[in-house]
Amino acid sequence: MGLIPSFPLVHFDFGAIKELAPELANRNIFKPLFLTDQGVVEHGVLKKITDVLPSGVTFAVFGEIPENPTIKGIDRALDIYKEHKCDGIVALGGGSVLDSGKALRVVTTQGGDVIDYLKDPDRIGTNVAPYITIPTTAGTGAEITFGGGIHPETNAPAMSIRSPHVKPDLAICDPELTISLPPHLTAATGMDAVTHCVEGYLSINANAPAEAIALDGIHRALSYIDRAVRDGADREARYNMSMAALEGGMAIYMGLGPIHSLSMAFGDSPLHHGTLVTVSMPAVMRYYDGKIDGKLNAIAHAMGLEGGLGVGERIAVLTENINSRLGLPSGVRKMGYSKNDIEVISGDALDSQFNMTAPLRPTREEYRKIIVEALG
Repeated sequence: MGLIPSFPLVHFDFGAIKELAPELANRNIFKPLFLTDQGVVEHGVLKKITDVLPSGVTFAVFGEIPENPTIKGIDRALDIYKEHKCDGIVALGGGSVLDSGKALRVVTTQGGDVIDYLKDPDRIGTNVAPYITIPTTAGTGAEITFGGGIHPETNAPAMSIRSPHVKPDLAICDPELTISLPPHLTAATGMDAVTHCVEGYLSINANAPAEAIALDGIHRALSYIDRAVRDGADREARYNMSMAALEGGMAIYMGLGPIHSLSMAFGDSPLHHGTLVTVSMPAVMRYYDGKIDGKLNAIAHAMGLEGGLGVGERIAVLTENINSRLGLPSGVRKMGYSKNDIEVISGDALDSQFNMTAPLRPTREEYRKIIVEALG
């Protein structure tokens, strides 16, 4: 029997951050920890958030979550949480920050080490710290999802924290906060949203409402990403890219597939996740070509392409053209990936949990071919 899951509550619009103060009060959060990264602090985005709080509200800040989330970063945030006797978490940033908050909300209340919950997510119970997410990028969808990737060590392959209990309680999505996002991150995170919608739609899990959301997310993202990259102050483009990112998060609930399996396999290097997945997408679309054309036709139509014979190839070529136009690399090698052991990489991709919901699971030999193409 199919299960259609529920998403967290979401405030969405320009000015949505004004809802933070009343939501903190409603949830009895009197001293939140603001979890973020150095870029958000340096660009003044954190100050925009704390400025909407009433005078007298106290809070703590941990602003050193790394670009790819690590156990060390979470442990350091936990120390600040305990030192300041915080009673809730507000994560402000991109996927790394938002995923770190999911692990943090567990260890603050349930104790133990983060690695224990990565190895055995079934250990995660219902007793978790209150958690509000505020995305500053438009692509990861992590503001509403019930899983995330955490690296045990820097440059080690990511491990998954996945449980309905890590799903945020509330997301506040204010497109205003994405206006300062630089063009290359606007491009990479925006195309990340596209891959979430594509793989969610292709998932073996039946969820008609989420499938419709995924197709809208593909069309919306590709309609506005060029404008958002070209002019970060384009409010209509920023609004629609933020909505596409949220739709991508909803699509993730259906599952992912080989594109994200590849991102995990290549994730033993300090490479940006959003760029990895969009660079990997064309090779996977070519693998699917002629095998699942029914669903590929719907994706093609959402992208403004014709369906029919060769649809996977057309999707792959369009994705490559968009990546090139947006200034994204043509292959993983161009991102600085230097490792050469195709056997190890293909084994890591084959073992990824994301294969479980894929419409077709590549064999090891098929993954070898996909990886060689994705490397470029």
